Amino acid sequence: MAKVKVDAKSALEDIHAGMSDIALMDKYKLSAMGLQSLFAKLVDAGLVSRAELDKRVPLSQKSVDIAIYRCPACGMPQFTEFDECPQCGVIVSKFMKRQAEGSAGVGGGSSREQVRPIAGGGGGRGDVMFRVNLHRTGSYKTTGVTKLTQLKWKFKTGGWVSSTPAVTQDAILFGSLDGTFYSVDKETAKERWNFKTGSSIYSSCAIAGSEVFFGSLDAAVYGLDLQSGEPKFKFVTAGPVYSSPAVAEGKIYFGSLDGNLHAVDVARQAQLWKFKTGGPVYSAPAIGGGFVYFGSLDGNLYAVEISSGKAAWKLKTAGPVSTAPVIGKDVVYFGSGDRCLYAADGNTGQERWHFKAGDKISSSPAIERDGIYFGSADRNVYAVDVKTGLVRWVFETEGAVYSSPTLAGGMVYFGSADCALYALDLTTGQEVWRFKTGGPVYSSPAIADGVIYLGSDDGHVYAIR
Repeated sequence: MAKVKVDAKSALEDIHAGMSDIALMDKYKLSAMGLQSLFAKLVDAGLVSRAELDKRVPLSQKSVDIAIYRCPACGMPQFTEFDECPQCGVIVSKFMKRQAEGSAGVGGGSSREQVRPIAGGGGGRGDVMFRVNLHRTGSYKTTGVTKLTQLKWKFKTGGWVSSTPAVTQDAILFGSLDGTFYSVDKETAKERWNFKTGSSIYSSCAIAGSEVFFGSLDAAVYGLDLQSGEPKFKFVTAGPVYSSPAVAEGKIYFGSLDGNLHAVDVARQAQLWKFKTGGPVYSAPAIGGGFVYFGSLDGNLYAVEISSGKAAWKLKTAGPVSTAPVIGKDVVYFGSGDRCLYAADGNTGQERWHFKAGDKISSSPAIERDGIYFGSADRNVYAVDVKTGLVRWVFETEGAVYSSPTLAGGMVYFGSADCALYALDLTTGQEVWRFKTGGPVYSSPAIADGVIYLGSDDGHVYAIR
């Protein structure tokens, strides 16, 4: 499908007239990424200054309800409804007609039973993080599911579930595009409590101490009491928050579509610093060695000093960097929209190698021992050597892979836009089993005690074993 053409003169007139981001996206049929690309081109051409754009009223200060429409085939988010996806070209109505209708799940009442984090499950002292830990390794120290036996339960929400569930001793916690954050009993799928935000939730949560933290497209990051769901923390940015937060030593770090990485003191709910990039920050930050590593849609991976918020280095790619980097031994690995997976020196940012896939990489890599595992919009999942970047194996699915692979017990688990969860042998890349849901799977699976938990765009969270 041809790219959308925007009349620069008309766009400038609308920007100078104070037209909001939502109105601009609606008028010119642009996604959030497309709008930021338009801004960048206008700045590069000298037609408008970055300062002038920054002075415009931010999205979070507009009294509007942000509706998100996403392609059911490739996952491309849009702020206006569409019949044909501007990214992959699929006809939405025909695609949806082929999808199985998800049956009603298990709902429930409200419980205030105590929720206990899994000891050692995440960033230390029982904390639980997206991609397992602060290094975002995606590798669980638990047994895998080598033989699929049954669906344990599924829980129905009012919207797609693209976030990764967090698993505690008693509960599963996750957000949905219906704007609600849920706590569900781990064994029965009975709802314990829920909390409604002002817009959709893509952000995967982080558990630290007695609170759970996550972002919302209403531009805020929330902290809720694990036991009751009562709000304890809220920090509002100038743009929607897709980023999955990292919490360490009483501080929370996250990106926003306002173009910043934010560092906030949790107890005081006060900003410590913010780091401005040249584009929206979807990336979930990784923390290690005194640095915060994260990507931006301006095409850079940044390393920022955690103590000062000052830049240590950046590595420029030829495409947007939207996913979480993973920290290995003195090396940071990350994917880009330019189709490449990069390995960069963690201290200097010098590129060590890159591997080119067949399409953009919007899947966060997972690392275990000497292998890196990641998906691509080219429908494949790749395993490459951490030192050389040489390919070990490639596995092809029937849809784009935006889900980030999870590793456990010698297996690789991930979802695909073909609606399936796959389990592969870590060493050979051979398929061991697959589980079909009623919609595309962009959620990354979480694993605990021989059970896999994942969300699907059929609106359910599944527990399978």
